[in-house]
Formats: sequence, C-alpha cells, structure tokens
Amino acid sequence: MKVKEIMKSPVVTVNKDATVKECGDLLEKHGINGAPVVDDDRVVGLITRADIFRSVLPRYPEIFKDESHLMDFHYIEERIKKVTKIEVSELMGSPAMTLDQGAPIVKAGSIMILRKIKQMPVTKDDKLVGIVALEDIFRYLMEMAAKS
Repeated sequence: MKVKEIMKSPVVTVNKDATVKECGDLLEKHGINGAPVVDDDRVVGLITRADIFRSVLPRYPEIFKDESHLMDFHYIEERIKKVTKIEVSELMGSPAMTLDQGAPIVKAGSIMILRKIKQMPVTKDDKLVGIVALEDIFRYLMEMAAKS
C-alpha cells in the first residue's frame, strides 16, 4: 500500500514569512503538532510545537552561565515575546524531508523511526499533496493485523 492511500489532505500549511505567533495560533486552532512551511506551494521546511518551545527555553551557554534562567519566569516571558515576533523560517526544520505519494507505507514509517520524526509532508511532482503521520501508519498496520 502507498502513502497516498493513508495521507491526510488538504494540509494545514504555514507560509515561511509568517510569525511564530501566527504559526502557534494556527497549530492551536487546528489541534495539530506541526505543519509544513511553504513558499509558493513548495515545501521549504517543517515547524512543530517542539521547535517553538525549544526556542523559548534558555540555550545551553545561558544555562551554564546562570542556571537561574530555568526558574526565572520573567526571563522566559521576555523570550516568548521576542520569539513570537520572528519569522517561522528562522525556527523551522530545513530542508524538509518529504515523501513521494507513491512511497510504500512501511518505507515511510521506517524513515520516520530512523529520523525520529512524527510526520512528513507528501508530494507529487514536488508539490504538496498531503501529510502522513506515524500515527496514521500505526493505525493502518493495526487495521491490517486485525484483518489477518
């Protein structure tokens, strides 16, 4: 079975020029963990809630310098204000790993496990046509197991 048979479409996307605040609002509105970042219908990256959260946390050099940043909520609030104003293109994972819609489902799952990612944009002729998540693949495998 191919990825195109279990992918979700249409896909919620984020423009590369959107702010992190706009992206966060979109992820929350649609109840999704992440979204492909696009530029003229081409996938240029992927942004997740974890990417945004990581950007708010103090960096290792800051922690080594002064551990109190971890408990300083004023410091974290200030970082949130700064981060929400920057463009998604500064935080996104890039380049985005994509799958062709004709890729076998097991191959897609294997790539996700090896790369430690939970979702991948699906393309046809380099155009975004869907998204597949590890949970979609797992659900499919469980349905196949139930039938046998």
